[in-house]
Amino acid sequence: MATHPIVRLLATDPKRVVGLMSGTSLDGIDAALVEVRGHGAEAKVRLVRFLTLPFPPGVREAVEALLDPDRPSLRQGAAEVSTLNFHLGAAFAEAAAAVAGDDPIDLVGSHGQTVWHQPPWMKSRVDLIASTLQLGEPSVIAARTGAVTVGDFRVADVAVAGEGAPLVPYADWVLFRRPGEVRALQNIGGIANVTVVGDRLGDVFAFDNGPGNMIIDALAARATAGAERFDRDGALSAQGQVLPDVLADLLDDDYLRRPPPKSTGRERYGRVFVERLVARWPRRRPVDLLTTAVHFTAEAIALSVRTFVQPRASVEEVRVSGGGAHNRTLMALLAEKLAPLPVREFDEAGIPADAKEAVAFALLAVEAVHASPANVVAATGARRPAVLGKICLPPQ
Repeated sequence: MATHPIVRLLATDPKRVVGLMSGTSLDGIDAALVEVRGHGAEAKVRLVRFLTLPFPPGVREAVEALLDPDRPSLRQGAAEVSTLNFHLGAAFAEAAAAVAGDDPIDLVGSHGQTVWHQPPWMKSRVDLIASTLQLGEPSVIAARTGAVTVGDFRVADVAVAGEGAPLVPYADWVLFRRPGEVRALQNIGGIANVTVVGDRLGDVFAFDNGPGNMIIDALAARATAGAERFDRDGALSAQGQVLPDVLADLLDDDYLRRPPPKSTGRERYGRVFVERLVARWPRRRPVDLLTTAVHFTAEAIALSVRTFVQPRASVEEVRVSGGGAHNRTLMALLAEKLAPLPVREFDEAGIPADAKEAVAFALLAVEAVHASPANVVAATGARRPAVLGKICLPPQ
């Protein structure tokens, strides 16, 4: 009788694991092949290979259409959602195969693509309850890679009254804590989120600061008539002028004032937010609105650190990962607004800034297989610890 795949996986150490991440910016699929030795607090991770791959033709457009509030028939169409779920699963499987190359894979951890995220505090309609939805069917990934696949990580936390985000804090603590140090690990993807890491897991806390690159990307596209999809290296926003009245209006935001635990997403800071911003300030140059949005992101992050982090923890430095780490204008503003607190780009343990979240979901997959809770309740507000992710077995 053949050994059960999970039994075989539990006996394998180290494990070759692919972590897959597709964020709110829709920049592509991040794929990290890592070697994970052990599990839990003393797990060790070595990055073998990292790639960012574009979505297959038509898939990004399909995701954007699903998220478009002006196309409710498509947003609510079961056939379109089901089809996209399988298309994304196939795309993630291709990314896993690409990053693995000729190396065997023991396990895959896939975040999936978030298409709806409504934490407990957010009530966009009275008939809606807390929920979260990520597409990218993990059974398709398991079938195509031949590896046990863990996906759909957020729902287990929401099921115990958590925000379902952020989920990276556990991996941040396992991989990047330093004895005797307290550090803020700031990620700037489509949404910005921060994890404060000290010696003990019980002292870790995290939350979404607010907008990251999402508003910036949309305004960069407008400022260049679609020629650029993002503010490359911060060069475009460096050409504009900050608009003080617009910035003040943006900072008058109840999400920024809301204390943690909290999370947010495209539902709040997506296309509708940008269209309302442009409509409110129609006479302002698009490049100046872009520059102002970069200042908004920087100030929102700095404000959250001053208001919610520094009164609670003696942070010694801020390390920045995600696409925003490459925006020189944004990084310079963060350094200015958080001075004298040092602000540096993340690059530790051989893991570059862009790979950090994909590596985290590889580690979360290992924890799921070992039935180890990996939500940080101080970060998500969950009632109790939860094992994150749904395990899909490959065909035998």
